[in-house]
Amino acid sequence: MNSCSTRNRYPTVDIDDYIRQHHGSHFLYTYRSVKKFYYRWDAVQLDIEFLKICRSKDIIPSFLWFKTANGDLSSSPVYKACQRKLLIVEIDAKRKKLNELKIMYKSSLDHLRELSSADFFDHLFEIIISECSYLIDKKRRTLNKKLLSLSPVNNSTGYYNAKVVTNLSSRVLSNEELICLANGLDYSLPPKSINPMNVTSNVETFFHRITDVYQHQKKFMNEHKEYEAINESDIRVLNTKELTLANDLSSLTKSFLQRANRCEIQKNKYDFEQQNYRKLLQKLKQDTSIIITRPDKGRGVVLMDKQDYVNKIHAILNDPSKFSSLSEDPTLARENSLKSLLRKLHDQGKITDQFYYVVRPTGSNPGRLYGLPKVHKDGVPLRPVLSSIGTFNYGLGKALT
Repeated sequence: MNSCSTRNRYPTVDIDDYIRQHHGSHFLYTYRSVKKFYYRWDAVQLDIEFLKICRSKDIIPSFLWFKTANGDLSSSPVYKACQRKLLIVEIDAKRKKLNELKIMYKSSLDHLRELSSADFFDHLFEIIISECSYLIDKKRRTLNKKLLSLSPVNNSTGYYNAKVVTNLSSRVLSNEELICLANGLDYSLPPKSINPMNVTSNVETFFHRITDVYQHQKKFMNEHKEYEAINESDIRVLNTKELTLANDLSSLTKSFLQRANRCEIQKNKYDFEQQNYRKLLQKLKQDTSIIITRPDKGRGVVLMDKQDYVNKIHAILNDPSKFSSLSEDPTLARENSLKSLLRKLHDQGKITDQFYYVVRPTGSNPGRLYGLPKVHKDGVPLRPVLSSIGTFNYGLGKALT
């Protein structure tokens, strides 16, 4: 009864304006101090809880990873021991900060109690708890996400979402296999080893393919071999966009290698779980009687008997309204025809060198048909999908879109 009358008596919104008008700026400053220290006190407690979990699970937070002049030092036991010591120091510093905030919070709370009546104080305290609880919950969710991202293997609790995996095959899946598949088809385990040289080489190849650097370099090197001379006017200078792209790719590559190095350091702790996952996936891969694919809609995992899948694909191919049989493969003839047309346009100057080299087909393959099961329909029909990747006109279509 008292709380209801208090809510009717005092406002619950725009409380700052109400305090300023009826109680003055000093009262408002005290109220805001109480709210600030209340939130910070709870926030630091969450930080300590997060750091203690990291310590118990031997997880190193991202802010404790630092660069060394010698990159090999980051994988040494001394580096890891230093990180653990810094983690303990950080926990002690947070505890000290927590005690300081506790004193400041209680002092400001007592001062607010002295300045206000009992019912108004209770009303203000309810508002403080209500407003800060949202921020505290948001911080808690953020810290939980950090813990998940820092753990190399996240789903080791035995829990999985049953809606993710749809088993239409005759194979009976174990609980471990269900947990493994519930991670989704885009889930992957850390590789056993990473070669930094191969990573850098692949990124450079990617950069060459999306720019005309490679074609210019090939032409330049051919001329250099022929004349054994270098003309400075022929040297390819990157433009602003290419320099920006090169810098971004360099930063991403360094960040990836650093994160890979962290996983390499921590992999011993999770090696058993990773080996178990690999064994489960290998057994599923070796079972030739089933196929594992994704559904027509969503990002789940569907298991089907291979013979059932093949029969449904054959039924689609045998439909004369959709497909017809050819006496020979026209892929090579169509590739040569497109090459001839592109060469003619290039010689006439109607397309650039870069466009010509990008769209010119080589080693083309026919389109490949596969089916995605419609798990929510009776009989689970397949939706046919024709993949044009690697076909004779794939590069041309990609360049024109």
